[in-house]
Formats: sequence, C-alpha cells, structure tokens
Amino acid sequence: MPRIDPEKLQKLLGQILHYQGRPHQVIEILSEEPALVLRDRQDRKILQTNQYGNASGWAPQTFTVALLDAGRDRLNPDLPELAGFDLLL
Repeated sequence: MPRIDPEKLQKLLGQILHYQGRPHQVIEILSEEPALVLRDRQDRKILQTNQYGNASGWAPQTFTVALLDAGRDRLNPDLPELAGFDLLL
C-alpha cells in the first residue's frame, strides 16, 4: 500500500478535481481513511433530509471518495489529477 503524507494532503484543500466527469472542489480531507470530501462545482443541489427522513432543505451535492483504489495499491483512478500531486512519502 502506498504511504500518503498527511501534510502533503493539505495542499489538496480547495483544489478542483474531476470526478464522474464533473468538476468538484476538495472541501475536506479524511486522513485516517484516507479519503477526500468533494463538493460539486456546478451547483447541483440535492434535497437534504433530517434524521427522520423529512426534507429539510437543499444542499450542494458532496461525495466522499477514497484516495486509493479498491486494492489499496495505487491512487484512485477515478481522480486522475491526483497523479499530478506529490502525495506519497
């Protein structure tokens, strides 16, 4: 498994990455997993529900995406821009 430098991950905050063919902004880094939380940059909104399943308003669509592929042996191919960042130790 490649070792990712948590300090280098911080430079991804605010960056625009393409996921599922659309631009997304990195809004949070989950270094334990490791994963990125992405917000849709095309202002696509989804209906957000509360703990009871009732609609509570509209919110930007977000995704939590793993930094590594399913085999955990390379960077996630669904985020091709990651190859351009020096994230490994």
